[in-house]
Amino acid sequence: MPGKNHESTQDGTHDSDPPKATPFLRSTRLVLALLGCLMFFHLYAQRVGMSVAIVCMVNQTAVAEMGRLQTPTGVADNSSDIISKAADRNSRCSKASGQSNGSLNDGPFVWEKSIQGHILGAFFYGYTVSQIPGGLMAEQFGGKWVVFGFLALSSVATLLTPVAARFSFAALIVLRVFVGIGSGALFPAMHSMWGKWAPPMERSKLAGLTYAGCMIGNVITLPVSGVLCQYGFDGGWGSVFYLIGISSVVSLVFWAIFTSDTPDTNRYISTVERRYIVHSLKDEISDRKPKLSEVPWLEFLKSGPVWAIIIANFCMDWGFYTLLTNIPTFYSEVLRFDITSNGLYSALPFIGLWITMNLSPILADHLRAKKILSTGNTRKLFTAIGLVGGTVFLVALSFLDCSQTTLAVTLLTLAVTASGNTFPGFFVNHMDIAPIYAGTLMGISNGVAAMSGFMAPAIAAALTTSQSREAWQKVFFISAGVQCFGGLMFIVLASGELQPWAKTRNEAAPVVLDVIGSPSQETAKAAAVTHE
Repeated sequence: MPGKNHESTQDGTHDSDPPKATPFLRSTRLVLALLGCLMFFHLYAQRVGMSVAIVCMVNQTAVAEMGRLQTPTGVADNSSDIISKAADRNSRCSKASGQSNGSLNDGPFVWEKSIQGHILGAFFYGYTVSQIPGGLMAEQFGGKWVVFGFLALSSVATLLTPVAARFSFAALIVLRVFVGIGSGALFPAMHSMWGKWAPPMERSKLAGLTYAGCMIGNVITLPVSGVLCQYGFDGGWGSVFYLIGISSVVSLVFWAIFTSDTPDTNRYISTVERRYIVHSLKDEISDRKPKLSEVPWLEFLKSGPVWAIIIANFCMDWGFYTLLTNIPTFYSEVLRFDITSNGLYSALPFIGLWITMNLSPILADHLRAKKILSTGNTRKLFTAIGLVGGTVFLVALSFLDCSQTTLAVTLLTLAVTASGNTFPGFFVNHMDIAPIYAGTLMGISNGVAAMSGFMAPAIAAALTTSQSREAWQKVFFISAGVQCFGGLMFIVLASGELQPWAKTRNEAAPVVLDVIGSPSQETAKAAAVTHE
């Protein structure tokens, strides 16, 4: 860990000297990024664990025949005729894909497709609600405890999920809403923290490293959940939620001990690094917290760059959540993978996404630092690649079936991998245009975008009752169209410049020597007297 905070520098410099850049690999901001990565790992583990678990929770044979024979909702017809029909379909695809027969594991719950869609989408009802409050709370009280409190809520709800599922699907939906509420505040709270921690030329890199935890969560949780479904305790699927919940609680202990809201309140940061961070942000933030009455809501509404972020965020999330919540189901219904292979292959796209999330921010910061591209053009370029580039693979995927599994997995992996370019694009653009309101703006854009999280799975469920390739083709075409629209609107409306309504607020704030360093209390008082 970085050395303890000292009131005077150890290299003989004074607070009035120009701050030195500090080594990134030995910095406290890197520690914050890694711990943030751990938080987002568990956020996505709690989210996607259900996507795999529901495949082995549901009686797939009964549900498949319910969709074809239109049996009453919730009534499983497990006659030998139905089982025989399902076995014939599995056998044909097993021969084509090289898998063994009986690839579908029938679980204890007979939930038709519409109910499954509501269960998968319930997370986003809560996720939408807590976005803006999370951002406002982080700006008022600090992001550290907002992250801690909300993730603690979602962790408890995750631990209670197996009990709720056995009680009723309605109880399960309620708990998934609570998981969403707990998760929804994390992005705006973390954005608020990075608004105070990230030097401008490191924003893409630090945010990319932090949010890469999401993809690590997918990469690890999807295959592990598949294995647990097959071999775990409590029916297999129950162990998915217990292990994720326990791991989440343990990670919160490290977050509480080693993080802080700002560099000035961190116990472990060196004076040199603190001065470097604060000085790099001196023209963008102040020590005075904005009052709720000062938040320029009307300016947000009139701002083209704000709408560019909101639209891009919504369109990106539509495509992303379509795949995130439905990849295991698509693999099961169209490609006919068994549950263990399902989890493994479901993780492959997110390995590619994780790689892109870590490499593309480095390239983006390099283009900006070398002045090859302006901040605005950098954000537009990477957003366009992320939103539009992957749709080619998505459209091609829609024409494949269980006889072309290798190509299907490859195309799906490329489609998801390309979307990682949006992270140095619109995803960090809030901090460019209004760093002091980054948390609130993230709450607004991610809150609106989260609505796609319950819309997209519900539409996918409604379109795929037949579980056919043709039905899934409609889902992928809709997703591709939405993403292309988002990329176009961002190119037209986005900006990389600090907006006037954010700049005015910053210049109006009382700023003393704290913007240069963090002097002792005596020095600060003397500076205030001199100013008077």
